[in-house]
Amino acid sequence: MYSKRILILQQTNARFAERKKELCGMVKAVNGNGNRTEVTVFVTNADITMPGEWWLLAAFDNFRCAHCLDTLNNCTFSLPEQPLQNVSCVLVKREDACYEAARTHVGNDRCDILFRQCDSLVAARRHDDEREATSYERFVASTDNYYDNLDVSRLKLSADERYRSVQDYSNAFERFYASGGNDEYYQSVKNEISKVFLQFPPYYPLIRKYSESFFVRIDFPSSDKYFVLGVLQKDGEIRYICYGLPALQENFTDKDFVYVDNSPVSFWMLFQDASTGQISVLNDLV
Repeated sequence: MYSKRILILQQTNARFAERKKELCGMVKAVNGNGNRTEVTVFVTNADITMPGEWWLLAAFDNFRCAHCLDTLNNCTFSLPEQPLQNVSCVLVKREDACYEAARTHVGNDRCDILFRQCDSLVAARRHDDEREATSYERFVASTDNYYDNLDVSRLKLSADERYRSVQDYSNAFERFYASGGNDEYYQSVKNEISKVFLQFPPYYPLIRKYSESFFVRIDFPSSDKYFVLGVLQKDGEIRYICYGLPALQENFTDKDFVYVDNSPVSFWMLFQDASTGQISVLNDLV
């Protein structure tokens, strides 16, 4: 049966965050794919200049595990299917020892237990990795050409399916205005826009520019063009939805668009009030 749990990582040690920023992130656990639990980890504002390894410790009821994050940008790994009622996660930076950077939980809180067991969980994971590597080497040695039967068309179809979330959001956008816009805009499209944020990669240049923000980059499947979609919040509440086009065209004029100077790419940006749905002007977040 399909089920999903999303947990928000909250900073517990400021030493591992970028200067003047707060480390935060998200852990997504999804059941429904062949008796497996797929886990995705995203972390932002982490100081990645210091040496060491990032690990996620996780507990699902009484099952506990550790995974070394090879990237903080949507690192994904798979587990035997786990219940999602009681989930605890601890983000750890492993240097000369293990240091906790952030944590989150839903249901029973096992974060303290996870951190106390960090060394043993990491050691167990390293042992499993070594065993899997040996098995994989044997598999490769016994396989003439594993990719002969790879179905590229199915891979492309799977990649294109994520664009359905963009269409779903577009439909929710239109329904809001067709109904007269009497509801709060963000609440009326929250489910659809959240799916977009989970389907597309984070766009870090704008995440770093605006505090309490999240942006994704959405490439057009039929060209090399793209746009960005994001949200800005203040005091824990979403205040603006943002739509940005790369500022490649000079002398562009439109009363609704705002030029946002940024590196490596600047943008023409629309800021939409999350409450009314109307195009607005940033006056309290920048």
